[in-house]
Amino acid sequence: MPNEADTKDGAENSDEPYSRDEIEGVGDELPKRGPICWKCKNHIPRFRDLSSDDEERLRKLIDEGQRVVATKELRLITKCKISWAKLWVLHAGRPHPADPVAPCPYCGKPLVTAKARQCRYCLMDWHDPNNLKKLG
Repeated sequence: MPNEADTKDGAENSDEPYSRDEIEGVGDELPKRGPICWKCKNHIPRFRDLSSDDEERLRKLIDEGQRVVATKELRLITKCKISWAKLWVLHAGRPHPADPVAPCPYCGKPLVTAKARQCRYCLMDWHDPNNLKKLG
């Protein structure tokens, strides 16, 4: 009897790195496991064949603006599809960090973004600090 890790749902929800055999069989699908980026909502694939030294070298290439070279090297090491390599390189192998969200200075509830200048809860608007408004 298969355990949960052997089931389709268990595998998709896992953070287990992809093996080369799995990568060769995915077709045109995007990764279904790995950490999820809060911005793009995609899973960032992890690769069993990618050593920590390889990751460090690829991240250095990315930091130096050599994303195309990093993408090519990742594909050589892992044999992954171009879409997976681009996704990995765009995220440098990790999900983007969540933007810190400031509280509304008037009611204390969370703003939609850190740069927001109006509150969806108390409807205060402080785009112009000299002309505060209550919307609605």
